[in-house]
Amino acid sequence: MDYFIKNLWPVIKRDIISILAYLGTIVTVNEVFDLFKIDIPQIIFAITLIVGILVIIIANWPKKEYVFNIKNRDIKIRLKIGNILKEKTAIIVPTNSTFDTNMENDFISIHSVQGQVQEKYFKNNINTLDYLMEKELENRQFTELTDRDKSKNKKYEIGTTIEINQNGRRFYFLADSDINSKGKAINPSTMNITDSLSRLWQYIGEYGHVEPIAIPIIGTGRMGIVKSREEILKYIIFSFVANNTTKKIATELIIYIRKEDIKKYNINMNEIVEYMKYTCKYQYEKLDNMSSGIGIE
Repeated sequence: MDYFIKNLWPVIKRDIISILAYLGTIVTVNEVFDLFKIDIPQIIFAITLIVGILVIIIANWPKKEYVFNIKNRDIKIRLKIGNILKEKTAIIVPTNSTFDTNMENDFISIHSVQGQVQEKYFKNNINTLDYLMEKELENRQFTELTDRDKSKNKKYEIGTTIEINQNGRRFYFLADSDINSKGKAINPSTMNITDSLSRLWQYIGEYGHVEPIAIPIIGTGRMGIVKSREEILKYIIFSFVANNTTKKIATELIIYIRKEDIKKYNINMNEIVEYMKYTCKYQYEKLDNMSSGIGIE
C-alpha cells in the first residue's frame, strides 16, 4: 500500500492530463456529429466518457512490474517490486571480496540477499557453500590478508564472479565490496559498483547460460554507497544495455526492488521507469557506435 500511496500523485497528474485530452476528443467528435446532423444519443457519449476515464485510470495505475525491450535486440529489462528469492531464474548475489559466509554476530546479515540465500539453500550446510566457492575460486588471483582470524583471508578483486549451483538453482556471487575483519565495508565507492557490474557481465557473457537473470540493487546495504538507489538502478540498467551491444549476455534482466525500500528510501519509481524506457529505446543506438563507456570493458 505504501508503494501505491507514494506513486499516486504522479499517476493523478498523468490521469488529469489524459482525461482532459480525452474530453477534448469527445467534445470534438460531438461537434463533428452535430455539423453533419448525425443524431447520437447523449447516453452513448456518457457511457463512452465514463469507460474512457476508467481505462485511463487503470492504465496509469502504479504497477509492480515494468517491462521494456531493448531496441532491435531480443532482450528485455524487467523492473519488479518484491522479494528476489521468489524469482525462479538465476540470481545475482552481492558478496564481499573475501567471499565470507560467516553469519555469526551478523557478520553476514540475515537481511541481505546473501544471508537469505544461505539461510534458504545452505542452512546447516555452510561448509558445502564454502567448498563450492573455493572450487570456483581456484586459479583466481588473490591477496592474502594477515589481519583475519575468524574470517577468510584471501581477498579477490572487486567484480570477481563465481557460479554456484544448489538444488536446481543457479547463483552468481559477485564481489562488490572490501570488508575489514569485523565485516564492515572498507572505502565504499561508486567505482566499486561500475567495476563489479562490468566484470559481472563480462563473466556471464563468457561463462553464463544466456538465460533470464535477476539482480537486486547492489551496493546499497552494508557497502554503504552514498549514491541514491535511483542512481544505482541507473548504473545497473545502463551497464547491462551497454554490455549487450556486441554479445547477448542474457535473454532478460530482472531488477528487483524491495517494496519496503520504496518508501524508506524515497525511491522515485516514475523516474526509473522513464530512464529504462529511454535507455532501451534510444541509448542503445548510441552505444552501438561507442568504443567505451560506463560499465563497458
